Amino acid sequence: MLACLSTSSLLIGCCIGLQEPFFTHEARSHGLSTASSGSVYSCFALVQMLAFPAAGWLAPRLGVTRLYRLGLLLAGGSTVVFGLLTYLDRPAPFLAWCLTVRAAEAIGTAAAQTAERTITIHQFPSRMNSAISVVQGMYGGGMCLGPALGGALYTLGGYGLPFYTLGVLLAYTAAVSLALMPPSADRPADKTEGGCRRQTYRAMMVPVISSADNWLILITLVLIGANWNAPDANLEPYVNQVLGIQPPELSLFFLGSFAGYALSSALWGRLSDYIDNTFLLVSGCLAPTALGVLLVAPPAPLGVRPSRLLLAAGLVLRDVFQVGAYLPLLPLMVQLSAARGLQSDVAGQALVSAVSGTAYSLGNMLGPVGGGLVTDHLGFPVVTSWLAGATAVLCLLMAVRGLAFQVKKQPAQQMVAEYNGLK
Repeated sequence: MLACLSTSSLLIGCCIGLQEPFFTHEARSHGLSTASSGSVYSCFALVQMLAFPAAGWLAPRLGVTRLYRLGLLLAGGSTVVFGLLTYLDRPAPFLAWCLTVRAAEAIGTAAAQTAERTITIHQFPSRMNSAISVVQGMYGGGMCLGPALGGALYTLGGYGLPFYTLGVLLAYTAAVSLALMPPSADRPADKTEGGCRRQTYRAMMVPVISSADNWLILITLVLIGANWNAPDANLEPYVNQVLGIQPPELSLFFLGSFAGYALSSALWGRLSDYIDNTFLLVSGCLAPTALGVLLVAPPAPLGVRPSRLLLAAGLVLRDVFQVGAYLPLLPLMVQLSAARGLQSDVAGQALVSAVSGTAYSLGNMLGPVGGGLVTDHLGFPVVTSWLAGATAVLCLLMAVRGLAFQVKKQPAQQMVAEYNGLK
């Protein structure tokens, strides 16, 4: 079951960045500007952001496994259709259909992601951190692998092949899940596992949004989404002009960053199980993440000339350490919300999954279109500089919160030790 959930998470991650090495180039050939092509990425994230709350509400009513399969089928079908859009020649119809099909794909992926995360939390309560780290790690791995896979398939078979391949794999995973998914833990919409009356959706939101720590986590998720998608969606024109890198070669850089991500994600997942101060762990990962984002396109005041080596180092550094910040955030949010009174059943878990997905999608939305606008008017290095600065600020905020948590925890530990000594 975990293998099926991880595979679908990997494929959904690929949906986000599959076209990054070549779509901006194809959009220009259809008469679109960089900002217009960026709007296609942001449309996906905007619709996801709106779809996640609906999926969180729908999961306990429709059933999480049913929602999971329907989401995968919708995402797979939409991905195949997106590959056919290259046959539209005029700019306006091409852009309109790109936005429409990506919106449908976003609804499918939001439904599947909400369901798979809820199933993971519900089925592995005693190993939640490790299980979520595996599934979330595969999602982030898909975001890194997607551009490399898309660039390679684009080189082999042209515009349509990446989308046909991914769409078929998504539909196949939905079919396989019929055999691998357990009888769902879904309950009637008005009952909890204990048979008690279930809280309303609005009442369940209170423990989630009333926590200041949860808001800090949500801001971090927004920035992580922007860090992954703003540079990648606008990178191709910059590296082509400055370094002479073509889409096939750019896919190799993405493949290298994916390798770093894949090798480090298991380590970060295991480490997060043993570190009780997640805030300090996230802070420690955000500092090198900021440096990596900056190195992708170093600004002129640094006096460092862009190069292939710096590009590779920046992408690898960003992906290796940002996954360390990303993986423990959902488990931490689940724990914080439960501590404030959120019910620990499918409905509550689906709600937290949906809220975290909404925050990440906001970063996905703001990143590409905002990055495209800034690139068009101020240049791509300004995008990476601003993102690196924001990441550094958030690193400091996480460090302060982590130190406050550590100071507060020590007296409690001392009291427990003294009590055990008296016994």
